[in-house]
Amino acid sequence: MNEISISDILSELSSGSRVILQVRHAERPKLDPNDETFGDSLPLTAEGERTARELGRLLSPYKGKVAFHSSPLLRTRMTAKLCAEGMGRDVKDIPVHERLGNGSFYYNDPAEVLEIFKPKNFFDACFEYMRTGVQKGFNGLTAASDRLEEWLTNLSDADLTIATTHDLYVAAFLAARGAYTEFSRETWPRFLDAAAIIIESDGKRRYAFVRTGLSSGIVGVAT
Repeated sequence: MNEISISDILSELSSGSRVILQVRHAERPKLDPNDETFGDSLPLTAEGERTARELGRLLSPYKGKVAFHSSPLLRTRMTAKLCAEGMGRDVKDIPVHERLGNGSFYYNDPAEVLEIFKPKNFFDACFEYMRTGVQKGFNGLTAASDRLEEWLTNLSDADLTIATTHDLYVAAFLAARGAYTEFSRETWPRFLDAAAIIIESDGKRRYAFVRTGLSSGIVGVAT
């Protein structure tokens, strides 16, 4: 399993690699399982705001070489904005993309996905998808990840790209790329953990699970 830290990301950048981080948003309040928008209007908690700024502070050596992108949901937009603030950047207009949110490459039918998650079997459904590559309401895992990676690598040519997104997409991408395949409730991406695409100067790509260590929260509010 390929787990790395923020300091490892800084080392990759300093060696001349380009890095794309798919970052799970910071801590949010608990999600209503019947919310058809998947918590579109949920803001970050106070702890979420603090840790999003801290992530930016840790990545601040690259504040002049970073591009931000976000899913349309409030919590992801807040995470990107606060991370930029923590870097010392005043980024007024962060591009938002449905492809990082409910219009994900992974979803074939968001309404069917919501139905799967209603019986409180979120993890079981996710683990089956990552194990078999198929799930009701979803596109095939490998093909969806291929499309996502192509799209992400064309978003910008910045040394560091930060795309704030959601835990399922982070885990799905890592599983599809074989960077991390032993997901469980205990190993699920915490708030602000990330999937990294590392593009070396010769074009070679590597993938890693970035454990930022900024939150112990898995779902809902960390305790």
